[in-house]
Amino acid sequence: MTIFLGLLTVLGVISFGLGVASADAAQVWSIYLANLLFWSGLAVAGPAIAGMMELTEARWSPSVKRLALTTAGFLPVSLILFAILFAGRGQLYGWVRKPVPVKAIWLNVPFMTARVGVGVLLLFWVCFTYAGAVFHEDPSGRDKPRRNRLATILLFLFVIVVSLWGFDLVMSIDPHWYSGLFGGYFVVSTLYTGFALLSVIVIRANARGETAVSASAVQDVAKLQFALSIMWMYFFWSQYLVIWYGNVPAETRFFLQRFFVEPWRTLAWVILVVGWLLPFAYLLKRLTGRPPQRHTPLFVVALFGLVAIFLERVFVIFPSVSERSRFPLGWREVLITLGFLALFVLSRRWFFARFKPFLNAPQPAAH
Repeated sequence: MTIFLGLLTVLGVISFGLGVASADAAQVWSIYLANLLFWSGLAVAGPAIAGMMELTEARWSPSVKRLALTTAGFLPVSLILFAILFAGRGQLYGWVRKPVPVKAIWLNVPFMTARVGVGVLLLFWVCFTYAGAVFHEDPSGRDKPRRNRLATILLFLFVIVVSLWGFDLVMSIDPHWYSGLFGGYFVVSTLYTGFALLSVIVIRANARGETAVSASAVQDVAKLQFALSIMWMYFFWSQYLVIWYGNVPAETRFFLQRFFVEPWRTLAWVILVVGWLLPFAYLLKRLTGRPPQRHTPLFVVALFGLVAIFLERVFVIFPSVSERSRFPLGWREVLITLGFLALFVLSRRWFFARFKPFLNAPQPAAH
């Protein structure tokens, strides 16, 4: 499996290198940005969820908190990938080529590079420091005040930095469109993917016998995933409703371009159905009864949420880069995406080998 994942990574790197040197460079940088934000969002969402559990003293499953932290393994890779993104600024951001005078104070290359770079460095460093503190915690609890401080700083940085990703790296692609809620929307959608991935991780760890998370604890993860799916759609609807009824052309054209033009109109419905309607219907039914012992439907629904938010990243990025952008189903875009997936899985494997996060791995029965 490691060789296979390594091969996928190499193919993704080659596809990306050939793509940025081609006439289709803007399309290639678009799928790169969508992948970078999606996988980096997962990487920081895990520690953020663990920080929430730390501060709320969620004792219902320490193993769940430690499993959430394993996404931090992608952070060193993500740091390099963010540095590479700087090379594509001219392809992605029109204001780099043609500055917008009225927004030049905020939208200029040195300032944007500095605030995104400093934010990424601080957030990633605190995530790793907090993960180390959890995995090497003092059994007597004397280091708990330090972990609480780190968790508080982590959550503040998470909200600020991920909001800036939404404003600076996505919304500024179209410098004439704006939404004051977009940063918050980006934070909530990132947390939704974090809880969806946590459901997948916990179910797989149980199925492999690597840990023993109770059915009630899995149910609690499902409740949080359900809550964030509702919050995601609430933020989207709040943003959409105000802009649509305000009927300001500078704002509404963002939705017109995506909801009334193919293939984005079809994609919008796919994201709504796969990312919200189906998970909402299943999770609402699941959470009204006793915790089930089998979690395959939850696993599938969590994957639906992950796929939908990835498609949502494509949905908000591609039409802004170019009106001629097509849906990224070519071999090049697929290989780049698979390369990111392989890097994420490999980095988590490295993290597992280094920190050994399991607390209560089942022991083999005596014969």
